[in-house]
Amino acid sequence: MNDPAPARGEVWLVEFGSSVGGEIHKSRPAVVLSHDTANALLNRVQVVPVSSRIARLYASEARITLNGEPRKAMADQITTAAKERLRRRLGKLAPDDVEAVARVVRLQLGL
Repeated sequence: MNDPAPARGEVWLVEFGSSVGGEIHKSRPAVVLSHDTANALLNRVQVVPVSSRIARLYASEARITLNGEPRKAMADQITTAAKERLRRRLGKLAPDDVEAVARVVRLQLGL
């Protein structure tokens, strides 16, 4: 990662690497959801992977728009990623989309 610290609501290309079972794998976009203070101070961030497969939307998924294109954020795949896994910034979500992602994360985690 050569860019400044990632910010809440930004979407980054994340290299998730190897996986087990249904875990997310390969490089894919993900929304940074962790707090900006933590993002600046820690070597890791909490991210929610994003998919372009939007035909089916589950309760743990939020419909979002990234750079004018429809996408979905998958809260059931929320994870912590080392900043070294963040390859490049792809864009930033609108505040309503960030709140939609936060809402499905709360639903997924029962908060």
